[in-house]
Amino acid sequence: MSGGERGDSSKPMRADAPDGTGEAAAPVGVKGGFDREPGSGPGPGAAADAGQVARPERGGYRLARAVSVVLHPFAVFALLTLRTVQLLAPQASVHALIGVAAAIVVTWLFVIQRRRSGRWGTVDASHRSERPLLYAVLLLVLAICWWWMRERAAALAPGIVAVAAMLVVAALCNRWIKLSLHMASLTFAAVSLSALSPSWALAGAVLLPLLGWARVRMARHTRPEVIGGTALGAVAALALQVWVG
Repeated sequence: MSGGERGDSSKPMRADAPDGTGEAAAPVGVKGGFDREPGSGPGPGAAADAGQVARPERGGYRLARAVSVVLHPFAVFALLTLRTVQLLAPQASVHALIGVAAAIVVTWLFVIQRRRSGRWGTVDASHRSERPLLYAVLLLVLAICWWWMRERAAALAPGIVAVAAMLVVAALCNRWIKLSLHMASLTFAAVSLSALSPSWALAGAVLLPLLGWARVRMARHTRPEVIGGTALGAVAALALQVWVG
């Protein structure tokens, strides 16, 4: 054996090298923790949707995650409900608060169970195959909310129906495109509040581009999915305004 060959064979192999070449692949996405990048973990949603690529947690990724958490649909709809009931049915504020809190807790427990069991790659149900069950649970929770608020907070009933219709459309479109519920929720809130609370509506509209950037930066959605979710939220809110006059 030549000296050069001995030098090559004595080179220690990297234990984490996937192909035995001694060179490990560069890390992609967030490999550990509670909420990994799409496609970085096992389970039915392991492969990322077409057009979505996980990116390292550096630069603007942490900002994008913070924006996505602060403007999560749970937070957006909680604020929308409280603001609307404050303006339209202030006597039912406590009743509405109990209903919204219960809905969020039940839905979040379901999400946590799916994520920790490995059935979902992220808490956002980031793959189309994960969405049908999510839509079913959300629609069930909305039906219970409508029943809970139908008398004391009847002014909220049309809004609940409009949100349910928005989710049905998103579920039907899921076969072809995974519309962004983050964008749909914030857009729905901004447009539906335009007549009731213009300052809140303006704040929501200003935040839309930032949220859209965050969803793409985290590789949770593609640009068409962000645009589609925005359009869905706007159409649902405009339909609500026409309905209630």
